[in-house]
Amino acid sequence: MITETVAPTRERILDAAVELFGRKGYSATSVGEIEAAAGLVPRSGALYKHFESKRALLDAAVARRARVAERAGEMVDELLRGDLRAEARLYGQGSLRIIRDDQALMRIVMREGDNSPELRDAFQERIVRRGHASTVEWLRLAVARSGAPEPDLEGVAALILGSIINHCVLDTMFGEPPGGLSDEKFIDVWTDSTLKLLEAHGLVADDSKEGSR
Repeated sequence: MITETVAPTRERILDAAVELFGRKGYSATSVGEIEAAAGLVPRSGALYKHFESKRALLDAAVARRARVAERAGEMVDELLRGDLRAEARLYGQGSLRIIRDDQALMRIVMREGDNSPELRDAFQERIVRRGHASTVEWLRLAVARSGAPEPDLEGVAALILGSIINHCVLDTMFGEPPGGLSDEKFIDVWTDSTLKLLEAHGLVADDSKEGSR
């Protein structure tokens, strides 16, 4: 017999709030609606056993995604596999998965950012900038292995990560990514393009060039 695992109540409340805030807007979503969506009795006060306020849900949502971004930064140390293509593909797949999971919270930031600049700033500082910094760190590892002069790593990182963000955001906005590309096809093209970009900047070590083609 297979037993279905039920998420802890706090996580169910948080998931429900993020989905409703993104779809309906923060102000238009009531505590009772969040409780009902989380499988609790509406207007029972159950939400307040886990969160002191509706606003605390937004802060918790950012903190949860920030923890994921921090763990993604630690992933950089796992990338050194001696196969540049496999390394790049792994980084692209991981980044795509994380950014896709960020979309629900990003919808809230786009809706509420003007009214809650502190929410927008927290999302940028703890999630967007952290992801960019992780990409820069990966490129810095490539510089160290290649022995090449260090290019503008911030700019190269923006190009590499920006294409993944664009793929995910446009899919979220329009229900279809640019060109209708599946995630798998996108990663194939992204990996090839990233390797060519790294090689153009001299960041592909001589003994890695053959395997990267």
